[in-house]
Amino acid sequence: MRLAEPMGFPGWEMVLVAALAAASAAAFWRRVRPIVGNILGAKKDVGFKLAPVGRRVWVFVWEVLCQAKVIKQRPLPGVAHAFVFWGFLAFALVSLNHLAVAFGAGFLGRMGAAGTFYFAFAAIWAVLVAVSIAGLFWRRFVTRSKWLGAKVSVESGVIAGLIFVRAICA
Repeated sequence: MRLAEPMGFPGWEMVLVAALAAASAAAFWRRVRPIVGNILGAKKDVGFKLAPVGRRVWVFVWEVLCQAKVIKQRPLPGVAHAFVFWGFLAFALVSLNHLAVAFGAGFLGRMGAAGTFYFAFAAIWAVLVAVSIAGLFWRRFVTRSKWLGAKVSVESGVIAGLIFVRAICA
């Protein structure tokens, strides 16, 4: 089965998508710019050495990509966090494809069986993300784990809701 993708949106919708993408990028940059400024303006570490590169790569793969540290610290919530992280890695290509479809440049539907497989692969991650984020939401706002502290963050609830919606719409 080959996935059909539209030829592109009408002109006014392309302009709207481009404007929303630009506004999103600007809002992101507004939030990130001070952080980049802090990093670039930081005092140089004269003793810094990139070596051993292999060890640094291993730590990145193990702790960031494999999410080993968070899973070790809190196994069940850690796995839920890992599923959300890994799901968003899977969603990245689908999200890029969604944006490309608006301009008639969708690519996953043109890949035949590989595109169909990838959409199915992302759909499995979408289910895992939706279940995980629902569990994390429950833990934060209903059972209120001591680990999370007494303060309830409305912002984290909104973010959890947005992640859940993204997962079910993937």
